[in-house]
Amino acid sequence: MKSKEIREKFLRYFEKQGHKRLASAPLIPSDPTVLLTLAGMLPFKPVFLGMESPKYSRVTTAQKCIRMNDIDEVGRTTRHHTFFEMLGNFSFGDYFKKEAINFAWDLLTNEFGLDKDKLVIAVYKDDDEAFEIWEKEIGVPKERIYRLDEENNFWAVGPTGPCGPCSEIYYDYGGGCGSKKCDPSCNCERFLEVWNLVFIQYDRKENGELIPLPNKNIDTGMGLERIARVLQGKRDNFDTDLFEPIFQMLPDKSVSSKIIADHARAITHLIADSVLPSNEGRGYVLRRLIRRATLHGRKLKIKTPFLHKFCRVIVEQMKDAYPDLGKKLLLIENKVKTEEENFEQTLGNGLKLIEDIFAKKAADKKLSAEDAFKLHDTYGFPFEVTSELALEKGFLIDKDGFDKLMEEQKERGRGNSEKSQENILRLKNVYQGKYGGTKFIGYDKLECDSKIVAVIPEEKIVILDKTPFYPEGGGQVGDTGIIQDKIVVGTYGEIGGIIIHLLDNIEGLNEGAKVKAHVDESKRQQSATHHTTTHLLHAALRKVLGDFVSQAGSYVGPDYFRFDFTFNRAMTAEEIEEVEGLVNEEIKRKLAVDKTNISYEKACEMGAMALFSEKYGDKVRVVQIKDVSCELCGGCHIKNTSEIDFFKIIKEEALQAGIRRIEAIAGEPSKIFIVYRSKNMKDQINNLMRQHLLLSAKKDLLGGGKFLEASIFDIEQTEIDSLIKAVNEKDIFKVNKFLEHLEGRLAWLKERNKKLQKEIDDLETQKALKEADLLISQARDIKEIKFLSAKLCEIPMNNLRIMADRIRNSLKSGIIILSSIISDRVLFLVVVTDDLVQKGYHAGKLAKILAETCGGGGGGKADKSEAGGKNPSKIDEAIDKVIASL
Repeated sequence: MKSKEIREKFLRYFEKQGHKRLASAPLIPSDPTVLLTLAGMLPFKPVFLGMESPKYSRVTTAQKCIRMNDIDEVGRTTRHHTFFEMLGNFSFGDYFKKEAINFAWDLLTNEFGLDKDKLVIAVYKDDDEAFEIWEKEIGVPKERIYRLDEENNFWAVGPTGPCGPCSEIYYDYGGGCGSKKCDPSCNCERFLEVWNLVFIQYDRKENGELIPLPNKNIDTGMGLERIARVLQGKRDNFDTDLFEPIFQMLPDKSVSSKIIADHARAITHLIADSVLPSNEGRGYVLRRLIRRATLHGRKLKIKTPFLHKFCRVIVEQMKDAYPDLGKKLLLIENKVKTEEENFEQTLGNGLKLIEDIFAKKAADKKLSAEDAFKLHDTYGFPFEVTSELALEKGFLIDKDGFDKLMEEQKERGRGNSEKSQENILRLKNVYQGKYGGTKFIGYDKLECDSKIVAVIPEEKIVILDKTPFYPEGGGQVGDTGIIQDKIVVGTYGEIGGIIIHLLDNIEGLNEGAKVKAHVDESKRQQSATHHTTTHLLHAALRKVLGDFVSQAGSYVGPDYFRFDFTFNRAMTAEEIEEVEGLVNEEIKRKLAVDKTNISYEKACEMGAMALFSEKYGDKVRVVQIKDVSCELCGGCHIKNTSEIDFFKIIKEEALQAGIRRIEAIAGEPSKIFIVYRSKNMKDQINNLMRQHLLLSAKKDLLGGGKFLEASIFDIEQTEIDSLIKAVNEKDIFKVNKFLEHLEGRLAWLKERNKKLQKEIDDLETQKALKEADLLISQARDIKEIKFLSAKLCEIPMNNLRIMADRIRNSLKSGIIILSSIISDRVLFLVVVTDDLVQKGYHAGKLAKILAETCGGGGGGKADKSEAGGKNPSKIDEAIDKVIASL
């Protein structure tokens, strides 16, 4: 039986037993205490904890899971994986042990047709009820029912809270270790755990007492990889059809090949669920998996990049069960390939270095935390790779020490902003428990009469019973405004929870007082405008670049907004303009922006897009723009796209590998930006034209000929008026064309003036050389030394250098002093030829005499020195002093 048939047969069986089939939850869990979805029950944890009421009393799922605690066992055993599918059936206060056991046995033996004699059972040592059901109702011989201890067969959510015994079904392959004590708890792989039935029936108190729960729950889990192995007659999960297409691309079924096959599945599903490689959290898990698989590819001599090719095979195999895979294929391939290429470069740089370290530490076979940290921090070499290489060579590595050094680095690197955010989060958690929630009315009202619930003087925080202030979240900045006569500088917290108002001062505000809360309307309106525009932009990007594009972050403020999205290259100018055109077209269509609160399930049925990184409750807010966009969003929005008025992309750039960022503006700021930008360019063009005229006149004086009349590049006010008209008509193509036209004029004038300056420099050089040739004949002999001094006007130092070099080359031997009067100052350049330097003459000392005489300063090298003075009238006196010093 194929794995996809097994999955479907399981789900259909429980549907027939009155269970609601639910789609797999994302690998990014809503539970903030867990990094990744690691069990089939995790999406229902709030129900098991009594925090939420169940929507259905019976549920069945095929849940994607990632579990990293057994990563070192992957490929080395027949049953461990990082990614696996957990088939499960759940009961919330409905059926219990008898039904759960009967369902499991019926499905395994009758539907799947497993040999009853090959199945053995494990129960918790004190669970007589389960033992009796298995023996007397199901008919399993008591010698095939094992009582195991709490470590093996008792489930608990934590030290206290819901818990209960487990009953596990094992497949007995026979053989094993041969010990008479061999039972399902043995690690010899004779017994393969196929299905775990958890009976959640107690509430464990702090003193350890088990109190029976009023509503008992069932949580079961059967790994698809394991049941497929049994039904397909294999002894290894990696021999099933789940892995067959991957191994067709690998040279063998070695440990390295198995690691690649396993990790490729995990990588594919993580990226499909919007996890992207990074150095923190779940992004680091993904990065580690990619790097680990790449490293094992090296061992197999597979040419990098290769891993992205496996992802396509996995998507093709699993897209029917998980449709998001097909939609994200290009994103998955691009992200994996980019990460592989980046890692290959890092690997090449680091391998030689680590080999040198191994050679130096060969005697004690220990790699210090400092060595590992240096490899990671200075050379970018991943710790997990260092660890794997150390293990291969029999080295011990100080992981605890490395972790400590990493944590110290993080502490040093944390800025005030991050600490401030951590403080806000801490305060939110503290005050949520103390004061409860704040009623948010800000979607419909921007002012209201409120009552102060709490004042926290040391933090300048005020908490109200109800508020129109939107708290920072979903990328949107928090509202500012006024509470009574105090300025609100920031709003934090969450809608549905507590909302914290940060004030400039809290003098005169007391708990219990009635106050008026008023949001800054203009800032809110502009933030709402920008937030709605992000939805239009998201839709336009998916239309132009492909529907695999997804949002990866945002900042929505009143002044501008940023939108981060998954894409592996820079957008072309044509693509940017097409996106701008689509958004402005939707603005012109005057589309209604509808906001509705509905169930999460119904929103998904509508096709509403959700961000996997966000946590959603039972009820969600859907923001819909007809035929354009439908997203889950708790942010503030306008009522109609016409309120946006105009949209313009300011910048598109790379944020990190595979993530692009757009900065854009809409509404009034976009108009101001366009007008300001055009007027700014107009001013620049006017300045460049004036510069052009001056340069042209200077060139003419130097004998460079006639100059071009630059006034043809002047910008008339009528042109600016036409631009404003195009903005009002939302004609982005005319706007861009005009801005490009201005940029073209600006660029031409800059280039022309640069060319003119070069021509002037060349003319001045020629003039300087001619003047130098005329001066050579003025050289005289003083104390058997050729000495030349010349007093010039308005010659810059650069030209003095050209003249001095020409004269020195002609004289061969001598001292040259050139002075140039510029306004009310004088410049000196002194040159002493090498033969005279060897005789003790020093240009720097001579320059000092000149400068001091003329009220300035200077000095320098023996062969050439520059100086200046404030009193040009003393040039002759200064020259005489120099001559006297020779």
